[in-house]
Amino acid sequence: MSTPTWGLDPKARRISVYYFGTSTIYEGMPVCYDNSTTNWMGVDGSKIDFTTTASTASLESTTTADGYQNEGKFIRVENPNADNVSMFAGVVAGGDHVGQTGPRAIDIYIPNGAVVPVRTDSNCLIDQTILAITTGSQELGVPLATDSRAVAIARETVDRGTAGLVLAELNPSRFIFQDSGGTALSIDDADTTTASLVNYINLNFLGSSTSSRGLYAVGQLNGGGSNYGMWKFRTYINAQMTSTVHTLCANLHIKDDGKLVDAGEWASSPLYLTVETETTTTQPTLSGGSIAAIYVGYYCDETTAGPANAYVMHFNNHPSYNWDGLLRFGAGDLGDSDQAGTGAHVIGFDGDGDIRKIPVLIDATTYYILVGTAAAETDD
Repeated sequence: MSTPTWGLDPKARRISVYYFGTSTIYEGMPVCYDNSTTNWMGVDGSKIDFTTTASTASLESTTTADGYQNEGKFIRVENPNADNVSMFAGVVAGGDHVGQTGPRAIDIYIPNGAVVPVRTDSNCLIDQTILAITTGSQELGVPLATDSRAVAIARETVDRGTAGLVLAELNPSRFIFQDSGGTALSIDDADTTTASLVNYINLNFLGSSTSSRGLYAVGQLNGGGSNYGMWKFRTYINAQMTSTVHTLCANLHIKDDGKLVDAGEWASSPLYLTVETETTTTQPTLSGGSIAAIYVGYYCDETTAGPANAYVMHFNNHPSYNWDGLLRFGAGDLGDSDQAGTGAHVIGFDGDGDIRKIPVLIDATTYYILVGTAAAETDD
């Protein structure tokens, strides 16, 4: 299919490049720039004619003069692979090159946010389905965890069980992808005396709306899985550190003119975690396993040299700071020890109702921490 120019998004821009692969060329198939090429093709018109459909392999040169741009890095394209997946060039536009095999000159639509025909084997829903380039694939598909990159959103509803065309917004900037073909992007070590920063959001909300968010992310699991978490943060330590290290830092900073609201059992905090169920008539089933609002794991092998201490920690490094309690529970939410089922209660009462028992599960056995008022302790 060759789509006429007048039927496209006016933002669509097509450029001529050199496809040096040997695969059959399909309209809408994704291509990436050759990141490692030392080959190039002249752009003065005397060395290459982009209007021909004949192979131009004989016009290649394997040298670039010192101090000159290696044009191959923005002219030569190939199928997506593990090395070039971070250098998406665009998708093949309609033309006489469609159905031919490479190497040859082709036209592509560059990813600038325009709606253009793309080749996919996905079941597309308009304005919903995310399409990605993937190593070894000549069509856009599901964004996989490795060797893949989301680059488009479907702009029509069509099921392409067999690879074919669908209109899509070609716009990689909608997605975060800071990776170089599976290799971490590097921060120069020339300045080792100051802090480094890659992504930065600094917002000042001037209104009084009920909620103000600098970043809001929602993920829904509709097919099971994801036991490693919807959002994952990881910090690798590869050298001797000169200070403490944290993977995720959250600070509730109360400035000079700030004032907290008296919300009863609700407390202001830098981290707010909840486990919730829907309020619909059909309730979810929670009996299949344990559930925790906070889950802390420790996975350090101590057979060689373990840390001096390993614990859940509160630190207080200022004499005027007061730590008023270890835990706080809403009084109206306490269960009693007569509730049926092991672990059915969070805090239980003893027989006289004065002393409360906090159950602690150690190696499948329930133990209790006894807590109570001074009067209750005197009575016992």
